[in-house]
Amino acid sequence: MSRLLKRAATAGLLAVFLLADPATPAYRNNSPTHFPFAYMQHDCAPNDAVELDLYFTAKKSECGKYSEPFVKISIWRNLPKPDSHSAEIPVRDGSAVRCLKPGACEAATPVILRLDKLISEKSSSGEYELHFKDGSVEKAKFDATSCHIYFVCG
Repeated sequence: MSRLLKRAATAGLLAVFLLADPATPAYRNNSPTHFPFAYMQHDCAPNDAVELDLYFTAKKSECGKYSEPFVKISIWRNLPKPDSHSAEIPVRDGSAVRCLKPGACEAATPVILRLDKLISEKSSSGEYELHFKDGSVEKAKFDATSCHIYFVCG
């Protein structure tokens, strides 16, 4: 009888390991989506001032034409000064969203953005860490290309 129980237990454990779906929601939520392309541009903030936008995309994009999936971090208060180094930007000075599908964006909180370098009109580099309600985290180091987009605020 104990042999029968051992076989049943072994078969049960094998079924758990072999039939387990690694793409379960919990697994997917903790798997990072990679956004290897980074772009920096200015736009209009909610208060009609100028904001700094950083876009992180899954595929190479034309400046100003980003398609999902992407991450966007916007800073509209206390903008870092050009040629500044090692600035940490708190979430109260902007916002961050992850848009995995068209029209389906989710806000990140908390947001950590560290700019190692911001060269006016040229590039920026640093790292970001975004936390989402589902427990997933997006984080990466980046070197962003500067995009010049025409805009008028106010």
